[in-house]
Amino acid sequence: MNGKAIAAIGAGSLFVWSGIKGWGILATLGDLVTGKKPDESVAYPLSISSGGSSPSGSDSGIAAIATQYIGHAYKFGGAPGVNGANPWDCSSFVNYVVGVKAGLAIPGNAPGQYKGTVHGPTTGVWAVWSGMSTIKRADVQANDILVWGAHMGIATSNTTYVSAHSPKEGTTNVAIPTNGLGPLVRIGRL
Repeated sequence: MNGKAIAAIGAGSLFVWSGIKGWGILATLGDLVTGKKPDESVAYPLSISSGGSSPSGSDSGIAAIATQYIGHAYKFGGAPGVNGANPWDCSSFVNYVVGVKAGLAIPGNAPGQYKGTVHGPTTGVWAVWSGMSTIKRADVQANDILVWGAHMGIATSNTTYVSAHSPKEGTTNVAIPTNGLGPLVRIGRL
């Protein structure tokens, strides 16, 4: 094997391990380099916030629905279930909010067809789905879908988004990163 093949296998293994464990890729890489064991805490019970308006000031749309799930548990590959009580990852969170709660189409599923009993479409499928129009970063607003290479979420404003991040963080509303997740692969508007 040559060096490039070994590097590709190592990078792929790092991505898979990070995803399985629900750890951020850069945090995992940093821990690998320093020899520190990542925090494996997964104690994040379901916690649905009560009402209120979304951080964008809008009381409607998928961003408002998504913010109701701040504090919800994370599990890589998790299927949300018909009532959304099961832990989820970033893409199954978006699938549940858009497909079940908002009743809209998601990749491979007509409006109202996705029930949450399976994980549903992954980040990569959302990145190439023709059911969204692509917009520029400067035009991001609440309800837009943000897709990175291995992560995704729902914009709550031009500078924040909600997503299921990791077992430690659960589902949170945070600043849209300018680094750490890599470049945005796609910003979509439903």
